[in-house]
Amino acid sequence: MSNQRNHEWASWEVDPSTRTNTHAFTKYYPFRDASVANDAVTTILSVDRGVPSVNLVTNPSIESATLSMYTVSTGATSGSGAAISQSSSQASTGSNSLLVNPANLAAEEGFFWTTPSMAGAAHNNQSWLVASAEAYGASDDVELVIQNSSGVDLATSSTLTLSTSWTQMSVVYKLPPVAYAYRVAVRTASKHNTNFYVDKIHVEERRGDSNIPTYVDGAQGLNYEWTGTANASASKRRAGISVIRGIKLRNESATAADIIYIGLDCDASATTGIPVLGGDTFETNWPIDFRSKVTVLAAQNTPAAHGVIWGIHQG
Repeated sequence: MSNQRNHEWASWEVDPSTRTNTHAFTKYYPFRDASVANDAVTTILSVDRGVPSVNLVTNPSIESATLSMYTVSTGATSGSGAAISQSSSQASTGSNSLLVNPANLAAEEGFFWTTPSMAGAAHNNQSWLVASAEAYGASDDVELVIQNSSGVDLATSSTLTLSTSWTQMSVVYKLPPVAYAYRVAVRTASKHNTNFYVDKIHVEERRGDSNIPTYVDGAQGLNYEWTGTANASASKRRAGISVIRGIKLRNESATAADIIYIGLDCDASATTGIPVLGGDTFETNWPIDFRSKVTVLAAQNTPAAHGVIWGIHQG
């Protein structure tokens, strides 16, 4: 049961501050729906700032043939190891992945990537090294490991049994307040010679939380970018739209009766939506403030629509 009362009505509304009222639109979301449904509400955008994130790994999806950022690691026995190469046979994102060919001389054969020097906060120690990667193979097992710069294990993921579908591994290590470099290794969990593929390698120093973020590289779409050369630099995910400040929608139908209703923070309908007749364009003239979603519904047929939603990252 809700504890709300009618006299609390003012708290149900949004009163943007002067600061957010004059905030330039810094986010946009272009869209096109080739057939707006007339029997179900379509959500064009759900407000989601997302989790800003930085992937420190260069060439994380192996789109570049330069593999010097990765080092082959010896296994548990002297003389063991693996061969690594770029492969287009399998890919979880992009067109390539890293093919790993274990020597079958010992467990722990694979490769590692070395982080820059990093340290936890001096007082509260609330910094974590988080890592994830996806693997693909016919059988046998692999694991993801955080090690010190000498190759001593500090944290290990659950063992992943390889299969012919891409599966993510992840591992977290709480950073001490002294600066060190670390290795992040993908390796065989047991002695075997099954070739396997690795893709979407993500390593991040996170402050304030130990969440395993969704994979980041500069080719993942809107709000993703490389910090330098594509596939040869770190990458980041910027915040998404948290407040909707404007919208423009063009109804592409030539038939006026093919109305498209727009819902702002509600499910569009003939009674709650803003009607846009076929051939017309709706555009907000002044900044608006909606914080949930934009939806559409067609009155008849399935007219196409396109446009853009404008917003800001906080407010």
